[in-house]
Amino acid sequence: MFNVKENKAICVLPWVHEFRKISGHTSVCCHTNQHFKNNETVEQVRELMSKGIKPEICSSCYKTEEESEWSPRIQETTDWINKFGAPETDNPILEYIDVRYDPTCNLKCKMCGPSSSTLWQKEKGIKIDVNKANKDYIFSVNKKLLKKVYLAGGEPTYIKDYLEFLHGLFLVNPTCEVVINSNLKKLPDAWKDIMSKFKNLTIICSCDATELLGTYVRYPLWWDEFERNVKFVSENANFLQFNLVAYNLTAHKLYETCTWMKKYSKNINLSILSYPKVFSEYAVPIEQRDVYVDNLKKIEKFPVSVYYAARFRNEVKLLIKKYSTSVYIPALHKKLQEELTEQDSHRSLKLQEVDTFLHSWIYA
Repeated sequence: MFNVKENKAICVLPWVHEFRKISGHTSVCCHTNQHFKNNETVEQVRELMSKGIKPEICSSCYKTEEESEWSPRIQETTDWINKFGAPETDNPILEYIDVRYDPTCNLKCKMCGPSSSTLWQKEKGIKIDVNKANKDYIFSVNKKLLKKVYLAGGEPTYIKDYLEFLHGLFLVNPTCEVVINSNLKKLPDAWKDIMSKFKNLTIICSCDATELLGTYVRYPLWWDEFERNVKFVSENANFLQFNLVAYNLTAHKLYETCTWMKKYSKNINLSILSYPKVFSEYAVPIEQRDVYVDNLKKIEKFPVSVYYAARFRNEVKLLIKKYSTSVYIPALHKKLQEELTEQDSHRSLKLQEVDTFLHSWIYA
């Protein structure tokens, strides 16, 4: 039933997983940009998939497959079946949770926003409260039945309740797979301790560029402390994965970024940012794109781990195509300039101090 090649619609997540956003909306997973609405249910998604019909809520995965022959649907299903076997289809059990309720974060990344960062909220002068219902829910889940837990934020290491949840999980289910998505700007001793306890622990480190550019796009990262924390995780967690997002502020430096990452882990999960559009290739003038293409060609055969290789190669191939063939939209270029000018006005690190190439074409 869960053969992703024979059934182009099927995904294991609707049978085992629940995703809740800080907003309170629920969805099949975090990979879709849609949530359940108009009385949609996960049961309806399961029924459609079982018949080989692609539900609308999962359209982002199907679109990704058309472009690159890869998608989270394929990876998540294959991983789950390999690790845990096929789930119970007649009476599905909640075995994998991703419940987000607190936007507390110590960064304000370029492509992020107030819904996932309290620093962004402060900059924009708005406040988004902790979702108490989601918080209560994550503590009410039967921890003994869980096979996998995904923790994101905000920034997990700044959310104290997550530590309490993990200590409780370890007491009753120490073999549960735990995945923590962190920016690793800070790594308090309490988090170092809990990381050493779980033997099936993955740290996903979000990093899009190195040194000053890395600090600029994930402000205010400050590189030296971040690298020390990456080194600690690489030596103490059983699995370190880098999440590397390519967009027009980072794609011209991917070779340098991947080369740095390889020192600590070859598990590099490359993805292409699709929103906001100002960070796409469409905002880059045609005459500047050779810089991107030349750098991308240097990582066509970059030695990432086997597990990530197929996706990595497909994403690089797609990026080269995008920067080689996509049209230039001057209005997006202008909006990018305005957005960076607004952001930089609130921050001590300016683009002209960070990357002369980016500054030259964005403010040409």
